[in-house]
Amino acid sequence: MIWKLFLFCLFAVLTACSDESPFEAMEEDLQDAEACANSMAYAASHSSSSMSIYDQCLYNYYTTSYCCSNYGYLCSYVSSSSSYWNSSSSMSEATKCALGISTYSNSYCCTYYGKRCSYVSSSSSYRSSSSSSATVEIQNAHLTVAKKMVFTLTYYKQVTAGWDLGGTSDGDPSISFTIYFIATGGQTTSAGTGTLLSLQDRGTWSGTAKKTISVPVSTKDIKVCPSVVDKDLLVNDDMSSGYCYSITNVGYLSNYEAVEQSDSKATKYSLKWEWYLY
Repeated sequence: MIWKLFLFCLFAVLTACSDESPFEAMEEDLQDAEACANSMAYAASHSSSSMSIYDQCLYNYYTTSYCCSNYGYLCSYVSSSSSYWNSSSSMSEATKCALGISTYSNSYCCTYYGKRCSYVSSSSSYRSSSSSSATVEIQNAHLTVAKKMVFTLTYYKQVTAGWDLGGTSDGDPSISFTIYFIATGGQTTSAGTGTLLSLQDRGTWSGTAKKTISVPVSTKDIKVCPSVVDKDLLVNDDMSSGYCYSITNVGYLSNYEAVEQSDSKATKYSLKWEWYLY
């Protein structure tokens, strides 16, 4: 497998970012070459069968999609059309750096965002003991620490008539959400927001109705299921679309990076919300 690593190193050196100055490019090439030399030396002295999966990902011995999802390595080899991330146009530069699809160099991502630092030579100043990036924890597809979610309902509009008696009046919607936290192994926990909005004879609303929720460690996917119920004196009518909306690989989200969602399958109302982790 060392020949694969050699070809990978050669490719990395030959494809340095074209927008850098010649001196910056030369310095980065030297750093990448040194890192690759260290990698090849390590790989030569260790059989892949004796390596941990983490090390196999690091030295390009294991399945790229698994390494990307679980350790944040080899993400640049996963197709941009795969489920490991959505359109890169909506991503922050920090997330692009973590996924390996940033147009900036590894050194830049390490210095300014604390990402991709494992690809920078250990002898480089970017990984020196005085560097702030040396203490940054490399992101994984799942959360490596428990976090908080700030969930905010922002918009509601009734788009069909006849919710109340008489056939034309506005309804009395009560809006809440159930949120599922799914770990890498499939273990699932859930939490409810409680009623975020309750209206009486009103068809439109915009504003902020918030709830803070604890998100467990190891969460990889977050699924949001909205509930819209029209309150009546005798029988409440469930107007919910019945659909849930998922975001995967939430470990790559930066703290306070907003995720905007809507109940796009709903036909009786329009509903929008957003959330972020910290």
